[in-house]
Amino acid sequence: MASEHPAAQVLARPRLLYFADTMCSWCYGFAPEMNAVLAALGDRVEMLLFSGGLRPFTTEPVADKMRGFFAETYARIADLSGQDFTGPRSLMPGFIYDTEPASRAVVTVRALVPGKAYPFMLAIQRAFYSAGADITKADVLADHAETFGIARDAFLSSFDSEEMRQATLADFQVAQRFGIDGFPTLVLHRQDAGGKDELILLGKGYSEAAALIERLEAALAGVPAA
Repeated sequence: MASEHPAAQVLARPRLLYFADTMCSWCYGFAPEMNAVLAALGDRVEMLLFSGGLRPFTTEPVADKMRGFFAETYARIADLSGQDFTGPRSLMPGFIYDTEPASRAVVTVRALVPGKAYPFMLAIQRAFYSAGADITKADVLADHAETFGIARDAFLSSFDSEEMRQATLADFQVAQRFGIDGFPTLVLHRQDAGGKDELILLGKGYSEAAALIERLEAALAGVPAA
C-alpha cells in the first residue's frame, strides 16, 4: 500500500480511513460491524469517510441476469449480517445503478455538517435496501438531508454545485490512488515517533468487528501518545 496520505500533516491522533460506497451491498451489510468498531475505538481515532465510487455515471438499466445475481448476493449478506434487504431498489426493473448521486450527497453532507456524513450514509443505505428508495434522485436525497437538520434548499444548492461534483471526484481519486479496488476497505493512518506516515490495511471486504478491533488495537499500540 502507498505511504502517501491525502492530507499529509502532523496528526493529533491516528486516522481510520473508511472507503465505502453508499450503494455497495457489502458496505450496507458491514454497517453493524463498522458501528461496533467505532464504538470500541471511541475518540482515540479520527474516522475519515471516503466515497469510493462503485458504479459512478452508469447510464444503462440493470440487466435481468444482474438482478438475479444481486438477489442471490443480498440473500447471502442478509444471512451473514442480519441486515434488512426486504425492498432493494436495485431489483426493480429499469433501475439505473448510478452511484455518483448518492456519493455526492454524502460528500455534500460532509461539507455542510461535519460529523454527519457517516450517519447520513447509513440512513440512505437503509432506505435504498430496505424501503426501495431511489437514492439516485436529488429530491429523495434532500428528504433525508432534512432529517439531519439541513435546509432543503441549502442541500440542493450545494449538491448541484460544481464544487461538490469535483469534491466527489476527488474522493474517487483518493480511493484509486490508494489502490482500493473493493468496498468496504479500512486503512489505519498513523505516524511513528519520528512523524513518518504509516498506512496499515486492516480489512478489505466484509469482516467481523472482533477481528478488526484486534488488528486495530495491535496497530494502535505502536502509536506514541499525542
